[in-house]
Amino acid sequence: MSNAHPMKKFSFILFLSFFALSSVNAELNILPFKKNSFSEIKAARKDNPFILVFWSESCRYCLKELAMFGKLLKQYPTIELITVATDNFLDEGTVHRVLKQSKLDLKQTWVFSEPIVEKIYASVKPGWLGELPATHFFTHDNQEIRHMGIVKEDELIQWLNEQTQ
Repeated sequence: MSNAHPMKKFSFILFLSFFALSSVNAELNILPFKKNSFSEIKAARKDNPFILVFWSESCRYCLKELAMFGKLLKQYPTIELITVATDNFLDEGTVHRVLKQSKLDLKQTWVFSEPIVEKIYASVKPGWLGELPATHFFTHDNQEIRHMGIVKEDELIQWLNEQTQ
C-alpha cells in the first residue's frame, strides 16, 4: 500500500481548514490606527451612536468584554461597534481569531500602527497611558462617555436602550 493516499487526505483536510479560516470574517477590513484615527472615526459617525472599544490580546478583561459585546449587539443592529487592537502591528490572523471567539461579525476593525504608541494614547485622550479595557460611548447627540475597566452588562443594556429609543 502506498503513502499517497494518507498524504492526499491530509492535503485535503489542510485545504478545507485553510478555506474555513479564510472565510471567517473574510469581509473584515483591518485598518491602521494612527495618531489622527480617533478624530476621523468620530467625525465619520457624527450624530450616530456608536461604541469604540480599545482591547489587547493579552488583556483577559478585554476579551471578556468583547464577548459580551458580541452577544448583546446582535439585539441592537443600529449601534455600530468599532474595535481597536492596541497591540502594535498585531497580525491579521490573531485579530480574526479574537473577533471570531467573541462572536463579533464586524466589517472593519483597527490595529495600532505607530512605532510610538504614546502618540496614539495622547491623541485619544491626553493623559491616557494605555490602560485597558477602555471603552468610549458616543451618543446620538455626539456626547462622549469614557469608561475605563470592564463595562457591566446591565449598564451596557441601559445605554443601548437609551440610544435606540
